[in-house]
Formats: sequence, structure tokens, C-alpha cells
Amino acid sequence: MARNGWKRLGTATQGLDLDVNGDTRVTFGDNTATISSDGATPNAILFGRGTSTTRFATTSAGKFASVYTESTATSGSVEGLYFRTYISGAGADGHALRAYTTVNNVTATTARGAHVSLNFGDSGLISGLGAALEATLHIPNTGTQSGTLTALNAAINSDGATSDPAGATSLSFIRCVSQGNATGMADVDTDAVFVDFSGLTAGSGKMIYDSTGTDPTNSNGSIKIRLPSGDLAYLMYYDQQAA
Repeated sequence: MARNGWKRLGTATQGLDLDVNGDTRVTFGDNTATISSDGATPNAILFGRGTSTTRFATTSAGKFASVYTESTATSGSVEGLYFRTYISGAGADGHALRAYTTVNNVTATTARGAHVSLNFGDSGLISGLGAALEATLHIPNTGTQSGTLTALNAAINSDGATSDPAGATSLSFIRCVSQGNATGMADVDTDAVFVDFSGLTAGSGKMIYDSTGTDPTNSNGSIKIRLPSGDLAYLMYYDQQAA
């Protein structure tokens, strides 16, 4: 059934496509990009286009989906995009958001699985927390949790037996970079710390232990970590830098 220039293709069991001016896509704004393949019907319940083998493709640079939003509200929370997924079947796994970038057998300049930024315009300020990315693990009000729990999981996946990163300039699980204006970088360098521990107290058996006045005599404390063997170990720290 066609109505107002919109056309439904296929049947209810095949999904719903919208055909606008001959293009199998819905466009608001710029419609000049050259589509070289409109992709296959995706294995998607709600909406989408293309599959991993028959992709929605273009020879043009730009964003496939782009939404710029703004709120002038002076209270309350504003979300540019909000997804919440409920896993209600025992034995299933899931993601509220899954981002996957493939460097498709070419040498790309830069590639990121996801890039999340927070900026402040010219004069924006934060009175509370300002985080480019916040990962919160909720521990429910019960003592029956199992499995491996972590607020942040940094993994390097080796796809095959010859996954040898020897040619990489650098390989790390976490990389801390100071970048931008040289003067600003110098100021950051004097103020920034590698890790900021909040909400924890130092004590015997805890993650942070204050050992001032006890062995080893050359350190002031330790931070508890877990080794690949599963054994606990302790990183020594000092209350001042060595001369």
C-alpha cells in the first residue's frame, strides 16, 4: 500500500521496507550520497538494513545514521540515545549496545570499535562528575552472585594461531594518552594521576593497605591485584617520589 510517497515492500513476515523516491532507505536531510548496494534484509526484529555478507554500502564518505540533539532543560536528565535491554530468559546473553568495526582487508588510517567523547564547548562547566565514559556495575542486594564480575573488561582477542602483534608500534590493555594543546598538556601533566581510588578505605585485607612503619620498610602501602594464576599479589606504593 502506497501513501504519501511511502511504499511498503514485502509481506508482514518479511519485514517492512520504506521506499522513498526509488531509494530503499529513509532519509531526512542530505540525500546526495551514492548507494552502491542497498543491502539485504537484516536479521533484525525492529529495523535495519544489510547483513554481514550483503551490506548496505556507499562510495561516499559520511555518517550512515546521524542525529544531532539539544535540550534547554535546566533540570532532569537528557539522553541523546537511550537503550535498555532486559534479559528475561534464563541462559541467554545480551547487550544493550554492541558496536563492532571491521577494517575490511585494507590499511585504514584510524579505526575504533567505539569513540566516546565529552567536551564543554567554549565555557561549559561541570559541578559534579564529568566522564567521557562511565561503566557502572550494579551489585544487587543479595549475596548469591556468581561468575566473573567487573565494571570494565579490557580484552585483546587473538583471532588465530598466527595472531602475532610483533609489528605493532605498541600493544597494551590500557593506554593513557595526554593530547591536545601543548600548554594545556603541560598543566594536565602536573595535575593528573594514573588512577583515582574513591569510595575505598585502606586496611588489612582490603584492596588498599596502608603499611607505613611496617615491612617492607621502603614502601608506604600496597594495592591488591589478582595474577593470572588466581593468586593475590600487591603493588607497592610510596608517599613521595624518589630523588
